[in-house]
Amino acid sequence: MTLTAISNRCNAAAQWTLVGAFGAFPIALGLANALMLLAVLLWCLGGHWAERWQAVSRNPVAWLALALYGLMLLGVLYTPAPADDWQLHLKKYVKLPMMVVWLALLWQVASIRQHALNAFAAAMAFTAVSTWLNVWFQLPWSQSQNQGWGVSHHVFGDYITQNVMMALFVLLALFRARAGRDWVRWGWAATAVLAAVSITHLSDGRTGYVLLAVAVGVFVLTQLKGRVAVAAMLAGLLGLGGLLATSDTMHARFDKAVAEAQQHDSDNTSSIGHRLYNYKTTPKLVAEKPLLGWGTGAYHTQICHVLDKPEQCPTFSWHPHNQYLFLAAEHGMVGLGLYLALLVSMAWVALRSTDPQARTLLLGLTALLAVNSLFNSPLWSARESHFFTLMAALLASSAWASRSPTSVK
Repeated sequence: MTLTAISNRCNAAAQWTLVGAFGAFPIALGLANALMLLAVLLWCLGGHWAERWQAVSRNPVAWLALALYGLMLLGVLYTPAPADDWQLHLKKYVKLPMMVVWLALLWQVASIRQHALNAFAAAMAFTAVSTWLNVWFQLPWSQSQNQGWGVSHHVFGDYITQNVMMALFVLLALFRARAGRDWVRWGWAATAVLAAVSITHLSDGRTGYVLLAVAVGVFVLTQLKGRVAVAAMLAGLLGLGGLLATSDTMHARFDKAVAEAQQHDSDNTSSIGHRLYNYKTTPKLVAEKPLLGWGTGAYHTQICHVLDKPEQCPTFSWHPHNQYLFLAAEHGMVGLGLYLALLVSMAWVALRSTDPQARTLLLGLTALLAVNSLFNSPLWSARESHFFTLMAALLASSAWASRSPTSVK
């Protein structure tokens, strides 16, 4: 067997292994980790790295992902954090440079990209079905073990992460419902409704409610025009209002959010109170070293110095529930700027795509990441970071491969 044949086989094996990772990460995090690492190793064994880098080197998403991780490497040189903390950060964010490998693998073959997207869709469909079955049956693979209405029925991981991923699945189902024909169209429309209701009625997550509205808004703005878009937006608002009126879970969560917000001065450990206190204290940390921040992993120890009660350090030292503040505290305005540039680059690549599905889904993913970063740390949390980095690589490669001729020059 020639070296070229070995290289091609390694490359093909890497691509199919990555497809497996797309089907695994929503339901089996450990398996997804193994498959992602194996895909990278197979890619390395395949050689021709310069040629493969050339394929993605003009994609700004790749450059900005590398730049952001490069800044984290630089931050190791001046961080006051103990080795365990900065090593944990490099491990958590290592999916940023891995995105470049995934971009190179996915960019080459359109069928591989479609298989990867379908693998994600299949995993999310299984999650949605399991969520509904949880209402009546106790499923052995479900995280939540309670039946009936008015309680959370998240299946894999936690309800926040499940709803984040489910919001993009709703957008995918809506797009395919509009693009499909006959019974396929109605099948995807029903899937979108069932997936949406799994967020609004079968989950405790307020994050999911917001991101579902973002996903539906992206669909309306990208797929509909003129009066139809206005009518759809109004219908969407009425629909969300109807869901709120019929969901005891949503009522309870919103009432609790209002109560926690009103009591945040006296109770900063509730879900809303915790976030509001983070948003008050973390900017103080940013202001002390605004350019390059405190360094990689420094948040966990340095945030304790600006808390009103230092004894609360264990409660507030994990992450600030805000990706923008998290990066600004550790990497300053440079780190925050690179992250914002990464989001802009994803939208820029999407808008230059001639593939309606890639354009819609990448814009949706960008919007979900941007909004979710306001009240969570999605690149830090394990399953969310898998979701956003893998899907960004997939959708950015799809959009880049189908960009308009004028943007190729």
